[in-house]
Amino acid sequence: EEPASSSGAASPEASATAPATIASSPVSPAPAKCNGIDPSEVDSALAAFVGSTDEMQMDAFSAIFSDKAINPYHRDALLLLSFFCKQSLKDVPPPPNDQRAIRSKKISLELVYAMLQHCGPVCRSSKVFIQVLKKVAVVSLIKNSVSPIQKIFTTSIGIFGALLQHFKENLRAEIGICIEQVFLRILESGNSSYLHKHRVLQVFYQLCTDATTALELFLNFDCDVDEKNIFERMIDCLSKIAQGKYTSLEHSNLIQPQQEQELKVLALKALVTLMGSIVDWARRMTEEKPPTTIGDAQVKADADSDGEDDTKSNSTLTSAATGVVSAVSPATSSVVDNRQRKMQLQVGVNKFNMKPKRGIEYLKQHSFISDDPHDVSELFRKGDMGFDKTAIGDYLGEDKPYNKAVLYGLVDGCDFRGQELDVSLRGFLSMFRLPGEAQKIDRMMEKFAEKYALDNPGVFENADCAFVLSFSLIMLQTDLHNENIRNRMTKDEFVRNNRGINNGADLPREYLEKLYDGVQNNPISLKEDEEAKHRLETQAAQSASQKHDLFVRETESMVQRSQEILQTKGGKISVYVAARSVEHIRPLFEVACWPYLATLAVLLEMSDDNAGTIELCVEGFKHCIRIAARFDMDTERDAFVSSLAKFTYLITLKEMKQKNIECIKALLNIGMFEGNNLGPSWHYVLTCLSQLERYELIGSHRKQDFTFFRTEDTDGLSTTSPSQSFSRTNSMGSKNTESTKWRAHGLGVSALVALGADDRNKECARQVELVNSESIVAQIDSAQIERLFNKSTQLSATAIVHFVTQLARVSKEELDLVEQPRIFSLQKLVEVADYNMARARLDWQKIWRVLAKHFVEVASHPNKDIGMYGIDSLRQLSSKFLDKEELANFQFQAEFLAPFENIMVNCPGVSRDVKEYVVNIIAWMVENKKHNIKSGWKTVFHIVRAAALENHEPIEKTAFEIVETILDSNQEVLVETFVDGVQALLAFGQSKSNMKISQKAIKHLLQAADKLAEKTKELLQQKGEAAQEADEAADPQGMKEATSVDASRHPAEQWLHILRGLSSLISDLRREVRSDALSGLFECLQKHGSSAFDQDTWRMVFNSVIKPLFDDIHHQLQDQRKQEGAAGGAPQAAPEGTAASWAAQMGRATCLQALTSLVRLFSTHLESLSFLLDDVLKIVRSCITHDNEAVARIGVEGLKQLLKLTGTSMSEGSWLKVTDCVKQLFAGSMPVKLMTVEANASGEAQLPFRRDDVVVQCIVQLLLIDMLQETITQHYEHIPPAGVMALLDALQSSFEFAQDFNQRIELRQTLKRMGFIREMKQLPGLLKQEREALSCSLKVLFQVQADARMLEGNFASKGTERLMRLCTLVLRNYVNKERILQEQADAPVGDQAAEGSVAAQDREAATVEIEREVLGLVPIISDVVMRGLRDLEPEQFSRYAPDLFPLLCELVIVNSREVREKVREVMLRQVGPRFGVPYEEQPPDAEACQAAETGS
Repeated sequence: EEPASSSGAASPEASATAPATIASSPVSPAPAKCNGIDPSEVDSALAAFVGSTDEMQMDAFSAIFSDKAINPYHRDALLLLSFFCKQSLKDVPPPPNDQRAIRSKKISLELVYAMLQHCGPVCRSSKVFIQVLKKVAVVSLIKNSVSPIQKIFTTSIGIFGALLQHFKENLRAEIGICIEQVFLRILESGNSSYLHKHRVLQVFYQLCTDATTALELFLNFDCDVDEKNIFERMIDCLSKIAQGKYTSLEHSNLIQPQQEQELKVLALKALVTLMGSIVDWARRMTEEKPPTTIGDAQVKADADSDGEDDTKSNSTLTSAATGVVSAVSPATSSVVDNRQRKMQLQVGVNKFNMKPKRGIEYLKQHSFISDDPHDVSELFRKGDMGFDKTAIGDYLGEDKPYNKAVLYGLVDGCDFRGQELDVSLRGFLSMFRLPGEAQKIDRMMEKFAEKYALDNPGVFENADCAFVLSFSLIMLQTDLHNENIRNRMTKDEFVRNNRGINNGADLPREYLEKLYDGVQNNPISLKEDEEAKHRLETQAAQSASQKHDLFVRETESMVQRSQEILQTKGGKISVYVAARSVEHIRPLFEVACWPYLATLAVLLEMSDDNAGTIELCVEGFKHCIRIAARFDMDTERDAFVSSLAKFTYLITLKEMKQKNIECIKALLNIGMFEGNNLGPSWHYVLTCLSQLERYELIGSHRKQDFTFFRTEDTDGLSTTSPSQSFSRTNSMGSKNTESTKWRAHGLGVSALVALGADDRNKECARQVELVNSESIVAQIDSAQIERLFNKSTQLSATAIVHFVTQLARVSKEELDLVEQPRIFSLQKLVEVADYNMARARLDWQKIWRVLAKHFVEVASHPNKDIGMYGIDSLRQLSSKFLDKEELANFQFQAEFLAPFENIMVNCPGVSRDVKEYVVNIIAWMVENKKHNIKSGWKTVFHIVRAAALENHEPIEKTAFEIVETILDSNQEVLVETFVDGVQALLAFGQSKSNMKISQKAIKHLLQAADKLAEKTKELLQQKGEAAQEADEAADPQGMKEATSVDASRHPAEQWLHILRGLSSLISDLRREVRSDALSGLFECLQKHGSSAFDQDTWRMVFNSVIKPLFDDIHHQLQDQRKQEGAAGGAPQAAPEGTAASWAAQMGRATCLQALTSLVRLFSTHLESLSFLLDDVLKIVRSCITHDNEAVARIGVEGLKQLLKLTGTSMSEGSWLKVTDCVKQLFAGSMPVKLMTVEANASGEAQLPFRRDDVVVQCIVQLLLIDMLQETITQHYEHIPPAGVMALLDALQSSFEFAQDFNQRIELRQTLKRMGFIREMKQLPGLLKQEREALSCSLKVLFQVQADARMLEGNFASKGTERLMRLCTLVLRNYVNKERILQEQADAPVGDQAAEGSVAAQDREAATVEIEREVLGLVPIISDVVMRGLRDLEPEQFSRYAPDLFPLLCELVIVNSREVREKVREVMLRQVGPRFGVPYEEQPPDAEACQAAETGS
């Protein structure tokens, strides 16, 4: 065969004795012939050859290959290998050893090693060759690896290395057995010698140098559910050896301290080498398979073995191995799934050990077992799954059907055929620990006896015999091997106890004695118990000979156990998993990271002067951090980085040693070359950098940051350190003796640890700090800090965000030290931002969000100077950013200036000095950078608005100057950011610090309205032109586009901001501002309404501006009314400058001015606002129905003015709306609460209503009646007939209610007694309302009679009927009241005196009321009724004459001369001509003279 390349060379002896022909023999062209050999035939021949001492077996073994016509060179190699292996299996005689036998064994092993080391591809691919290795070579390897002879086990371990190097794919199970059952047990044993441990550690070290082998060891065993966690156990073992956990007293007589140190160093070296080889392997995999990246350039990696320049991210490594970005290969996914599956199984086992029932349920849920009890039985039978034997025994002993089924399945699965009872019992009891309850044991033994009897018929007569004898053996085990029992059971007693158990017959005595001897010599016990016993013996052994004897026993156990496992797994076919993807590293590191962390941390903590150990630990930290970082393992990465940072001693107060300096260097190295993958772990690196810079300042005797930001006592509060009594100087070279507070960072948590009050402790601390600073200055180049920050430009888009985030976090922790703040990180933030400003806008946007938040926090710092410093840094960055051109429709500038806005708006803790500085910065930007500002104008207006709300005159004055500068230099800015500009002006209008600024702001608002009107006109013109063009082209699509011009924002949206703002200023407490705002609001509507508003805009203005305006006025007046009511009705002067003061002094005037302006606006734009009549009437109605008398009067007056100005122009439909509104007003203001009082109620009772409310309603009724009289007089011919009838209905209802109330004398007397209108002498009454409503109704009805329009429909008949009813009612009522008064006047005086005093008073009051009513009816009858009848047409009067004539006759005898004269005129005018008496019309002068005489 051709010689194969080898990484290792044979030992000198092996090289001298190895035949050269094996390495240089020609290659056979037909290796396939080996496939024709039957493997079972080879196994049989090998077993016979190895197990026999007859040399003739060699010929028989050779004949197998001869018959198959195998290649002769290949056959010779197989025969030689088999022979040498057989020779190596021979036992060495006990001391004194036969040196010839030892040499023979040694030479055989060396020859085997040489053959394996130099074999070529033919042998490696030969199934027969592999079969020989499995059946013979591995057995020899296991047996000789535990040999006490150094040369033998050394060569054997070399053979293992050769097998691992060349045949690991075919010897998967065998390699696992060797590592698990031999090498690891040698390392874990307390009885193995230094040489054994050292040689095994060398094997593991060689294994760790090959990352592929280590990865494949993990993949094939730790990721296989059916295998043990060999890799995890190996790492754990190496970790414990490196930490010295296996070097307790049990090794004191075998291993010397120097040897112990060598073992620790070798174990640590193996661990570090493994991580280093994995890092290097990942780098090579990345280089061999370059990733397919999208959008990001691949970062080149240096070929340095340290891997320090390898800055590839985890995604790059992963994609390199798979060839697809962010894709997971199926093989890797399978590995991860298998690992996860194995971890789930372990969780189930642990649950079972704690509570069997829950464990079984968990295993079922995760499909490890089914509901079939036999699955559970098979799981228990494996024996190496980690199940607790005690828990298994308790579970099997439960008297439940399922548990019994599991027990029966476990027993039925055993094969007891041909076995002795004690052997079968041992095998059965090895699967669990017998429970303590006799009933459980009985059930188990009963099933065992049944199975044994079935498998071995004829041994016992029945199963009862096996049952009883099994119990006897268990009892014998306890009796013979329990230390607490003194009188042991003898053999005769055991025989005697078991007489007659075989169906009444005795078992042979020899058989029973044999069982007795078996139990006595080989106790029935669990493997776990034997191991525990062995550990106790190991700990108790003191001499080297005892240790040697124990190790010999251990090696025998190792060989036996290994051979048993080999036989068990020999027939199984296993697939070897090769490591071909870097993705396999992640699950491996998840297993290994925590032992690594514990080992490195412990050793680094314990090692102060051992440079080699320190170097290995630091290197291990670097390797682990690289792996965790590149695979985005956040928890693991943070743990390692934080631990390394802790050992720098930069964040604690301890004296630094060389190891701490090395840790600082390592941390700087990690930051330099692993920045793309550190993520949040940057916090630990940057924290150490911050402290490193502080030590640099101390070491170079420069001032620290806090000396430049000292705070002074302000407002009686001191923010300086209480220890400032110490002397201090300001010179550069002097030492600062001020007490210092130190920062302690533990796992990212910052705290302040104050030094004790003892001056001696403080001095010691200063000395430690000074020594540390000198060490740092001497060994750490300060330029590395700057290089690290400069290299931030090379970080990826994601990494730079992490970097800036953590730097801001460190800066916050620095600034949190209020007494001694530092600004190092804040300065570096500004520098990093400057360095990275050239990044893509989207990447820079993410960076700026972090910076912006931090700058806002800095501005809120209790130390004003620090806040100013932070704002100045922000100004520098903003100025540089504004120099960059911004394209249209981007918002980068707005976001960049957002921190200034947050400082002004969302930070209540910011001092006014800082805010004033912010405003000054904005003023400077507007003055010097206004040509570069685009989207930033929005933020500028937000800032000046916040400044206006500060109510601080210097800030407000500067901010207003900014606004005026903008408006004077570039008014288009206001158009583009209209809403924000208007909001800013409104804020200035609301400012209370300077009234002139408020008035100027209102003027600017009106100018903004002019600009908006121009813009709106242009927009409407564009819509009209587009619609016209589309109409001419008959293009429906064009029409659609024309109607959608700027449809996203309706013009009313912008108008509302101005109008709402002006409306809000109307409630200002300052008269000048309020007047300007109210005038400006309606002036704006008057000026621009017709040209710039469409119907939608007008409707939105009414709903969003005018209605809320009146609502606010009404509510404030309502609140004033409530306050007056609470004060007992007595008006009290409200405090000046309050809303109550405004309502008391200016509320009514404002309401009158507002309503008057609204009426004028509506009348001016009646044509375009007619659709809003309902809304206007609602506003008027809300005023009239207000419970404040002044507002109600204003409302009625407003309605009167509205009708006066628009009556001639309103349409019929509008008049109907008005008349309906009037009718509702009459109904709503009717004082119906007067009727709720019970007549004759006690005078002590309370009124069931508020007096003022009812009084206001009464006044409103009179005002409405008066308004109707004037309106009807002016606009009767414009009011439609239906409207006239509605008004008559309203007057009729008012008249009838008043008449009804006035007639209830007793009710009115009761109201008088209860205090209603107490100040009046007369009884409460509605006489005026009755008279005025009646008078107005009659006038309208008489006017209706002459109206030709009433002839349409049935209005005329209704009017005539109502007129006659009212006339009849009035005349009859007057006549009756006259008669009553006449009767009372004619009544004898004695009759009146006979009545009681109370009744007399009531009678007198009633009489007075009748007199008042009669006097009130006189003008109505004379001036209205009689005049109306006189002026009727003769035909009309003729129709009414039959009803009216009797009443006219009654009027002839009334007391009133005026009435009689008016009746005379009616008779002369209407009745006389019917009898031929001509009527002579008296001249007006004559009538006037007559009236004067009558009056006199």
